[in-house]
Amino acid sequence: MSAHSTIIRAAVGFIYPAYSSLKAVMSDEREDALTWLRYWVVLAVFSLAETIVDPLFDFFPGYLLGKCVFLVWCMAPSKNSGANLLFTQIIFPLFKKHHEEIDQQAQIVHDSVMQKINRYVYGKQKKW
Repeated sequence: MSAHSTIIRAAVGFIYPAYSSLKAVMSDEREDALTWLRYWVVLAVFSLAETIVDPLFDFFPGYLLGKCVFLVWCMAPSKNSGANLLFTQIIFPLFKKHHEEIDQQAQIVHDSVMQKINRYVYGKQKKW
């Protein structure tokens, strides 16, 4: 991804959503904050997918425009926004089904990293 497209993608995907998220946190409407929380979860999954897809499709004309349109659809103020649909229909059901395994793997990674840091810093192992 070129520097120019990175700036465009950041402006569309981060600046407006961050501003709107801060406003939602300040409002009394709980649903506003939940809407933006769903957007950020979808954006995280989208960003992970981008790391694989971008090298394969970045040279296609209109690819950046397509990504920007997708992000605008995700932040649309509607019950049928992309973030709401992707979160409720795909991401959350998968998370509910696999969250225990994810937690176990995260704990294994955490313990391994902490042991390596401890070994590097103190020259010994410590159980976390």
